[in-house]
Amino acid sequence: MKDTDTGECTKRGRPDKYETNVEPYLEEIAEMAQTMTERQIAKSLGIAYSTLRVYKSKYPAFNKAMEKGRHILVQGLRSALIKRAQGYEYEEVYETYEGPVLKEKTIKRKQMPPDVAALNLALKNYDPDNWANDPQMLKLRKDELRLRQKQAEKDQW
Repeated sequence: MKDTDTGECTKRGRPDKYETNVEPYLEEIAEMAQTMTERQIAKSLGIAYSTLRVYKSKYPAFNKAMEKGRHILVQGLRSALIKRAQGYEYEEVYETYEGPVLKEKTIKRKQMPPDVAALNLALKNYDPDNWANDPQMLKLRKDELRLRQKQAEKDQW
């Protein structure tokens, strides 16, 4: 719509909050994306969840910040899964106080054994050709793949 005084085009409706509520906080948004849902991020930015979804498609810098945070989160989760699947050593610290004074400090090294559920999940994700919940189904899929390859080779002649 044109402004009658200046002849310039003007927008109707609410002003876009991106420049004030979002753009200055892109680094913080990447950090938020590591620990918060998109709804929580929208609320902390003072925008509606639907607006956040629009901003993700409209503003590449915003989408990139969200993806960066999620990527860091996934890397951490992947590392934790692998660590849990393999087992690890850790220290427990025991402190005894007599009043405000530390009387004794004991450090015990302990071993966390590999976790079967984490092992199973890791193997299914990192070696899906050899690991599945149903080994018979895995064999059937491999046989089907071999037959399809033979058929494709036959059709090429």
